[in-house]
Amino acid sequence: MSAARERFLAHVRTPDLDAEVHGLRLSLTNMKREALEQVARMDEQRAALVMPGLYEQLVQTTTQLAGHTGLAIGICLSVLDENNSGASLSRFDRELREQMSDISLEMSQRHGSRLSKMVAEVEAQRLIWRHSHEFMSWLAFRRGDERYPAKDRLERLGAFGLQQRLLEARGKVIERVGIGLSAAVEGSDRFLLGNRWRLSDGPEHALERYVWPLLSYLPPSAVKIERMRWEYDAMAEADAEEPRLEGERAKLSGLLEAQLAQSLRTLPEGANAGEL
Repeated sequence: MSAARERFLAHVRTPDLDAEVHGLRLSLTNMKREALEQVARMDEQRAALVMPGLYEQLVQTTTQLAGHTGLAIGICLSVLDENNSGASLSRFDRELREQMSDISLEMSQRHGSRLSKMVAEVEAQRLIWRHSHEFMSWLAFRRGDERYPAKDRLERLGAFGLQQRLLEARGKVIERVGIGLSAAVEGSDRFLLGNRWRLSDGPEHALERYVWPLLSYLPPSAVKIERMRWEYDAMAEADAEEPRLEGERAKLSGLLEAQLAQSLRTLPEGANAGEL
């Protein structure tokens, strides 16, 4: 699938190569940014009323993008654009993401075209693993917090069915786009969550930031970017100056682009569905 990799890199490095694809990418980014701004100005009830229309429009535009590039390349472009712009569905709170999950599942059952069903299904699973990572951040990593004793945290994780939910979602996305691309997307979605545990810039957490990615058994490109994400979070928690953070974000973007491109080398049958 090296041709998919080359097409992805061509869209990234020469965006005016295909004006329609570039326009759809800009539309998606602007729609996400505007949706985040709109919801931030609304109360909870009002946000719940407008979200179905907003989210359905987002999924439809994502499907249009996939219709021009193929499913896998469309996902790669949208993930890279979310990372670079900060306009990500990960930024919405859990209640709104749960509402989006219901809409995605309904769309995957309602749509007639194969591509529309695939896009809606992948987006639904991404929302599920966003919920799971956020829940783990709030409970699994609350070591030493007297409000959350270990037994209580474990019971909550079990009651939520986290392991089954997360692994089922991961398995479905792997089936659609392969293990490499699935790992890249899940890692990016976790990193963009507004509510996630961040390790501090201290010796104990420095050891954890080193060890955890290595114990994930992911491919080298995934481990390297995960390590850098933990280090970036530590810098942000230590109130590093903005120019330094901006430089680190640029490095992360380059690593993510390389990781996404590498994942396109081996794709399952059907991952290029929709390609014109």
